Parts: sequence; C-alpha cells; structure tokens
Amino acid sequence: MIKPYKHINSKFHNIQSFVNHLFLDVVFRAPYIPNTAFDISLVLAKYQRLINEVNDEYLLNPITECFAICKTLSKKHLKTLKRGVHQNNKIRLLCNGDLTPLEYSDIAFINEDLSKQIKIFFDKLYDEAVNKAVFYHRYGKIEDYYKNLVGKSRTCRCCGINKVLIKFHSKRSALDHYLPRNHFPFTSINTNNLLPICDICNSKYKLAENTIFEVIKRNNRIVSKTRKQAFFPFSKISPYPKIDVEITLNKALSDDIEPSNMHVNLISAGYEERLETWDRLFGIKENYLAECCSEEMYMYYEEQYMADMNFGKTHEQYVATLEANRLYDMNFLRIAYLNGIKNYQ
Repeated sequence: MIKPYKHINSKFHNIQSFVNHLFLDVVFRAPYIPNTAFDISLVLAKYQRLINEVNDEYLLNPITECFAICKTLSKKHLKTLKRGVHQNNKIRLLCNGDLTPLEYSDIAFINEDLSKQIKIFFDKLYDEAVNKAVFYHRYGKIEDYYKNLVGKSRTCRCCGINKVLIKFHSKRSALDHYLPRNHFPFTSINTNNLLPICDICNSKYKLAENTIFEVIKRNNRIVSKTRKQAFFPFSKISPYPKIDVEITLNKALSDDIEPSNMHVNLISAGYEERLETWDRLFGIKENYLAECCSEEMYMYYEEQYMADMNFGKTHEQYVATLEANRLYDMNFLRIAYLNGIKNYQ
C-alpha cells in the first residue's frame, strides 16, 4: 500500500452489527433456542425489516437453512463458527498475522451445505440486499459511502500510479474485498475490508487472490499454503512506513527500452513480507517496470527533466523537488526512474 485510507463516519459501518447479531445471537445458538425452525421473531425487531423486505432468496432462505443445519452441530463446531465471526472481522490483526481466520473450506469440513448457504447469504447481502431501499434508507447507499471515503483523491492507494473515480463522477471504481469474500466468510460488508482501488489492480491483477495466504497449485491441486502478512488498508500507523522504489538499468536509456532492461526493488525496512504480498496481489513490480518503459515516461525524461538540466538545475535538486511531494503524480516512481538512469551513466 502506497498510502492507507482514513476511516470516515458513516452509517454504512453499522450493517456489520446486523450480521453479527444474526449469526452470533441466533444462527449459531440454534441448538439452545426452543424454536424448531428459524422464525423472524428470533431477530431483534430493529433488524426484522431488513430480512422481510428483500427477496427471500437473498437472506431469509439461506438463514433458514443455516439455522436448521446448526441445530444438528456440536458445541465444539458452534464455538469454532462463533470464533470465526469475531476473528474474520478483525482485519487489521489478520493482516498483521496475529490471528488465524476461518475460511469457507474450514466450514465445509464441518458441514458442506452450511458453507454453501453462508456464502449465498454474504454474496446476496453485498450484491443485492444493500442496494434495496430498506437497507439504504437506514444505512445509506454504498455509492455514497465510496464517494465520501475517496473524496477528491484520484490516485489508487494500492499501486500509486493509476486512477480511481472520485466523488464528482456519476460512477465509482471497484470496492475490492481486500480479504476476498470467496475465501473468508462474515466479511463481505465489513468496511475495514472494502477498499477503493483502480480497475487495473482489481480486475486485472488481484481478482480473487488470497491476501493472507500464498497458495501454490499444481494441476489445480494445492501443494502449499503459507500464511503471509499484508498491509492493512486503513492503517493508523503514524508516520506510515515509507516505501522506496529502486530502479536499476542494465543498458543505456533509449526510446525502445523494455522491462527486461530494468530491475525494480521495493524497500521498506521491517515490512519486507508485506511488500512481497503487495507485489504478489497487485503485480506492483511488473506495473512499475511497464510504466518506466512507457512512451510517456521517456518523454517526461526528455522534455521535462533534461530541460531543467539544460537550464542549470542539478539532478539532486530536481529529485529533491519531487521528493517534497513524492506521492503526487507518480513522483516516487519518477525519482526511482531518474536515479536509475543517472546511476547507469
């Protein structure tokens, strides 16, 4: 992460309380509730309309199935599921590697149909239910939450080079599930897990990549699965760790230079594993090399940098000016690019 987002005040955060109540107080307590089947009266009155006023297939049907299955589960399995609700929603601690998450595959080991029904519930909650009037009249629209979070900042916080749509656009960029909802239950509406990112980071690179496990497959079979630390998108660390980019050239700069003629290194002392995860998820090194080999970057060198050199500015003075506002307009990458060219010369 080049730069984290700051939390904003929003009613949209409170949808997670509805989720927690439904699963912790009702579904995962099913064996201890006298009712033989799920009934809307088991839910707090303030939440009942959220279930009743959307299509039954979105929330009511999967919840009914989950309740019936949980009636048959052991105390040990119910405890595991409850712990999963709590731990999966502590996104910061999961990114730090301090907690072990519960995945859909773990729930399938308990009961395969339960895993399927929980996934249906959380997919429908995010894709359908939150866009219905009964939800947005109470919690606000997801589009408004996005616009208030992004504000006027156009730079993608993941890669630092591409753009996201801002509050003045009629559309929005992706809200990425940082811990992918295909792997991790109970988190599809957690705002700590919803990250505005550019379309390149979201739909071209990250996709459904597992954020906190590096999974290696051969012939579509998992051969290794390694726990990894990741940057937390809403980190409150101050100052936020500086990430330096280092570019090394193996040939003189020319307008036909290619990524194979350069090497990129990402540096942030104490955050090496997080940097590896960042690169794995978003193809950071590949994107930076591609940008440095672009026509636009070459023209920047020829028309802006060299013009200032010809007017008597030194390389150190030019880079210092960029460093003063290093996150603006890819300046951090331009610094690495210009230093790489100078060091080769």
